[in-house]
Amino acid sequence: MDDEISLWEVLAVLVRRRGTIVLTTLLVAAAAATYSQLRPLTYTTSSSFRPQGSEVSNSQIMALASQFGVNVPGGSGGDEASPAFYQELLTSREILMRASDEPFTVEDVGSIQLKDLLEIEEESEGERDEEVLEWLLEEAVSVSIGRETGTVTISVETEWPDLSQAIAEELLAEVALFNMDTRQSQAATERAFIESRVDAADVDLDEAEEELRVFLEANRQWENSPMLSFQHDGLMREVTLRQSVLTTLVQSYEQARISEVRDTPVITVLQSPFLPPRNDPRRRVLTAALGIILGGMMGIVLAFLVEAFRRPGAGDPARADFQTSWNAAVRGIPFLGRGKA
Repeated sequence: MDDEISLWEVLAVLVRRRGTIVLTTLLVAAAAATYSQLRPLTYTTSSSFRPQGSEVSNSQIMALASQFGVNVPGGSGGDEASPAFYQELLTSREILMRASDEPFTVEDVGSIQLKDLLEIEEESEGERDEEVLEWLLEEAVSVSIGRETGTVTISVETEWPDLSQAIAEELLAEVALFNMDTRQSQAATERAFIESRVDAADVDLDEAEEELRVFLEANRQWENSPMLSFQHDGLMREVTLRQSVLTTLVQSYEQARISEVRDTPVITVLQSPFLPPRNDPRRRVLTAALGIILGGMMGIVLAFLVEAFRRPGAGDPARADFQTSWNAAVRGIPFLGRGKA
């Protein structure tokens, strides 16, 4: 069939347009190598930590709350201790905006905010902040999770080694501050709930003890009566139960008061941010290799396009007119004019 393309025809096109392919490959590879050489040096630091659950068990609090039909918010804390939660937290707008507002000390520059260091020029401060946030999200900060260990790793890449370290340290500090605020807020909620239950449990215990006192005063020889013994045992069980509830609530109340002011971290830092000793590798060889591959593909496509435009118009006036214009346009370009059939 006439529409079928022969392998020999394809090879013939590649041979005829070898100049186009070779020159395109060299130009793209040279552009890639030039970009790799001229791009600014970057410095990357990293820090890793492992989330850990709350040190205070809330099982007693949750059990008591469920008995009274009250749901204590944030009692489990399971999601907040997961690595995925910290990954989203570190790339959240709130955390990154807090970090971007802090002044950083950069060598040979001094203390400066990111918006000024990056020389972002926008009409309003809000737009400048958005540019800084976009730079942090897309270029500077990356967060990964170790699937087997659950370790969260923060990597920061900038053109200044001390800035990379400072941003990583600031992000760790923001995570610690968030943990402390969240935990203390939850502890305050739990303390307020338990405090109200302590007051109620104390009243319930007083009532149970009063009922037992009245019973004993009215029945001094209750041991000789099976019915009175049964009533006495029931009242004693009620007093014992109320005492147990009150004791548990008081212990939980003291625990919540301690948690409300506790400032110990709930993440274990495995690797602190460090000052990068050298710049990141430029990977010139890899970049040049990718440029050669991309350039070769572009050269082959261009060769077939040129070959298609050089063929006869096959009776189509519009195509013939276009090919005439194309040939006239490229006739003066040396590498496109080579090998003309």
